[in-house]
Amino acid sequence: MKKASLKLSILFVLITTALWFMGSWWHYTCNIKNTCGSNTDTPVQNVSTDSDTKADIPVIPPVNTDTTETDVETIKDTDNDGLSDEEEEKLGSDPLLVDTDGDSIPDNEEVGADYTKPLDTDQDGIIDVLDLDDDNDGTSTLIEEKIGSSSLRADTDEDGINDTDEIGNNTDKPLDTDGDSIINALDTDDDDDGLETAAEILLGTNPLLADTDGDGLSDGDEIGDLMDTNKKPADTDKDGTIDALDAEDDLDQDSDGLSDTLEAKLNTDPKKKDTDGDGINDAEEVGADVKSPLDSDLDGIIDALDTVDDSDTDNDGLTDAQEAKLGSNPNKVDSDNDGINDNEEIGNNINDPLDTDDDGILNLLDADDDNDGLKTKYEIKIGTNPLNTDTDGDGLSDKDELVSNDKSSDEPAIQDTDKDGKIDPIDDDDDNDTLLTSLELTLGSNPLKNDSDGDGISDSDELGDDKSNPKDSDGDGVADILDDSDDKQVVATVDKQVKEPVTDTAEATPTTTDIPPATDEDKLTIEAIEGTKADPFQASRLYFPSSSASPVISGDAAIYFDKVVTWMKESSTNTITLTGHTDATGKKQTNLALGISRVMVIREMLIDKGAPFQQIDVMSRGESQPIADNRTKSGRLKNRRVEIAPTNISN
Repeated sequence: MKKASLKLSILFVLITTALWFMGSWWHYTCNIKNTCGSNTDTPVQNVSTDSDTKADIPVIPPVNTDTTETDVETIKDTDNDGLSDEEEEKLGSDPLLVDTDGDSIPDNEEVGADYTKPLDTDQDGIIDVLDLDDDNDGTSTLIEEKIGSSSLRADTDEDGINDTDEIGNNTDKPLDTDGDSIINALDTDDDDDGLETAAEILLGTNPLLADTDGDGLSDGDEIGDLMDTNKKPADTDKDGTIDALDAEDDLDQDSDGLSDTLEAKLNTDPKKKDTDGDGINDAEEVGADVKSPLDSDLDGIIDALDTVDDSDTDNDGLTDAQEAKLGSNPNKVDSDNDGINDNEEIGNNINDPLDTDDDGILNLLDADDDNDGLKTKYEIKIGTNPLNTDTDGDGLSDKDELVSNDKSSDEPAIQDTDKDGKIDPIDDDDDNDTLLTSLELTLGSNPLKNDSDGDGISDSDELGDDKSNPKDSDGDGVADILDDSDDKQVVATVDKQVKEPVTDTAEATPTTTDIPPATDEDKLTIEAIEGTKADPFQASRLYFPSSSASPVISGDAAIYFDKVVTWMKESSTNTITLTGHTDATGKKQTNLALGISRVMVIREMLIDKGAPFQQIDVMSRGESQPIADNRTKSGRLKNRRVEIAPTNISN
């Protein structure tokens, strides 16, 4: 009996399970697939009850109690997308691809509930399962799925603008006009002005511009409350153009420069130019930014409404209350009488007023703002900077650069040492010797005298090429610029020479004694430097005889010099460089000086022929660049030279 009862229980479970599957099949076929009225002989299609599980569901025939086996028919779904291969053939979709059109939406979702009536959202004749742009808005379904807009609605946010237009040209960075992190395609108020984009399109305002008419008031503020259907957009001046589109929309009854609407927002009186009665027009007291009206005394009451604290008796831009706190005179525009308005002397921050010289006296109360001994008013008069003790930055104070015997005066006499039209306090080279005053102070030379040692040679000529190591020709430890007995070389004329002791090793600075008539042996010889450009002239070497630092010019050299000078005169950009060289005899420092001496000889020869001196650069390499063997007489002769070359060839 127990075994029979068990068999009956098992049979009951089997029958119950079969009936459940048949009921589910009928529900899917009739309600989901909408085939209740179709051919009942059609096999049941593959159905997935779980979007993540696409298994084939067997068709279970009615339970045959007379047999223990059931005939199961399986529907083929190769790509496991919920559509049978047979259905996909009929649809034209790919039975091997879950997403035939590659738009990231599975085929079965794009087909819809009834595969015999597949979805065609945009009604373009291409069913969604095969359509790359299901809503035909110009942006592919794939991209819309990526950025979050609806691929089944051409206007996701229903603001009247197509998604594609709101996405923009860069789908990787869709438009977000108001920067609120909601892209326009999903944002119902693209410019965040309080009006929905759809409403702005109807009104004619710019949905991408918060202030369409550029009058400083947002469209939302100018439209007014549209929640009441009986209200219309504001048109204050009744000219037929709504305020949001009318840059001159508001009446200004008091003609103070503020519209009545704006005055209503500010709580000023639209019928009074000067609401607080302090003598200043409301518009002036509001300031340039109507969204942030002025509150000069920071008491929480805007100036246009503040009857006490913003009064400015002297009209200098500082209120009487502010001047009381600062200690300045509220009845004088220029409290310290220095020629500068109090408001200018305050600086940019009224809470931290200027005190340029840090003497504890604010500039607006200080007659000498930089404390250099010159009154600010006088500095303005003569053109120096009243906020800088050394206007030209040359190391001398402005007062020190005025006439020395007049320093006790409030207005000492001005001084222009070099008569160049610029007074010394604003001239960084007071003696016009091409050496900055600041450099001369460092060197110890006289910045007010172009020949400090009075030897007839300007400071700039005696300084040498290295400003940090002034030339000392006689090696006595005193720079030439300060040494009035520095054994200067005497520049030779074309018919005279300076003799040195006749010796192969003579490289010391030549003396100026014993100047006999010139001979061919004493003449300057010239040789072209190989491999240099011949135009405008050939770079050349000028060789000095062993017994002369200042030889006479030879015929060939004279012709060559004429050609060089002619070229230099053609343009101020045509410059040359003279480089002096010596042999290895003697000390290196002495040879550097001798190289310069020889260069200066050639420089003077060229100047005598008319060469512009400012177009001649000079340098010395001493013994450092030999071109021949210093152990031989002929080699040393080759090394005793000045090289001349063009350095700036004009085209």
